[in-house]
Amino acid sequence: MELMLALLFSFAVSLVTISLVRPVAIRFNLVDKPNERKKHEGHIPLIGGIAVFSSVLVTSSLFLPFSIELASYLFASGLMVLIGVMDDRHDLSVRFRIFFQLLVASLMIFSTESYIQNLGNLFAFGDIQLGWGGVIFTYVAVIGIINAFNMVDGIDGLLGTMAIITLTAISVLLFISGQTSILSILLVVALVPYLIFNLGVFGTQYRKIFMGDAGSMFIGFTIVWLLAINTQGGQSSFRPVTALWIVAIPLMDMAAIIVRRVRKGKSPFSPDRDHLHHIFIRAGFTSRQALLIISTIGALFAAIGIMGEVFQIAESIMFFAFIGIFLIYNYAILHVWLILKWYRKRAV
Repeated sequence: MELMLALLFSFAVSLVTISLVRPVAIRFNLVDKPNERKKHEGHIPLIGGIAVFSSVLVTSSLFLPFSIELASYLFASGLMVLIGVMDDRHDLSVRFRIFFQLLVASLMIFSTESYIQNLGNLFAFGDIQLGWGGVIFTYVAVIGIINAFNMVDGIDGLLGTMAIITLTAISVLLFISGQTSILSILLVVALVPYLIFNLGVFGTQYRKIFMGDAGSMFIGFTIVWLLAINTQGGQSSFRPVTALWIVAIPLMDMAAIIVRRVRKGKSPFSPDRDHLHHIFIRAGFTSRQALLIISTIGALFAAIGIMGEVFQIAESIMFFAFIGIFLIYNYAILHVWLILKWYRKRAV
């Protein structure tokens, strides 16, 4: 009963925050403006992240027992949202963003001692123990996952859907291991009002909102924190290799795009329109069709990760299967024009 009340409260706080903050964002120019890369109509408030974080902050403070770990997470997440809002408003440099992302990651690592120390038995030769090198690896993971979810935010609904798939997978894995992650469930519920307004359903088509960098940074940070605390230590809930599968689409898309940009001599952080969702759009699919296809693939990958955990498939098999799929994906991205040409011929 208390869990149901917490979920209803999470939904309500997110919904109310959107309604209250939307006019304020418009007044203070916290909006996304169309340009050569962004084809939406009008100025869209960037308040999705603020609404979701506000919901998690209020609901977890009221319904979850106090702990240093929870307090550290909420404080660090608040800073991440603040940095994101500044970026949404003032378009901060990449170096500035990464510096503060590392600073916030340090709060997580050193206040809770939550960092990635063990990568598991990826090569069938025993567990890969990182020791204190795990701190550096965790920094890389934080930057990687945050920017992976930032990059996937290119069409309506995609970031929110990818986040819900990952958070639901984490909740399922914890349930299977005999635990309950109320925080991940609260996040899923808090994301629903955002998706309603972002997709323009139930009469909200004229009140569209975007997640903004504040939202993508908050979601990415939260996911990497949940993965770190649940895959490490003697009481871990699932294996590190499983984490790859439940963030597969954002991770693969980011890695493939970085490879492509470097091959072109560009910065890994330079903007372009070569992401997976852009490719589907150029292939002739609508935004909603691309969302459905990509979300289905993401859910399938997450299901593979969960089944691998349930049946305890060898970590090395799961790891090399993931690498194999990524190599196929990367090849497809690098030869996307040939693939699109073939597809268009077949579609005629």
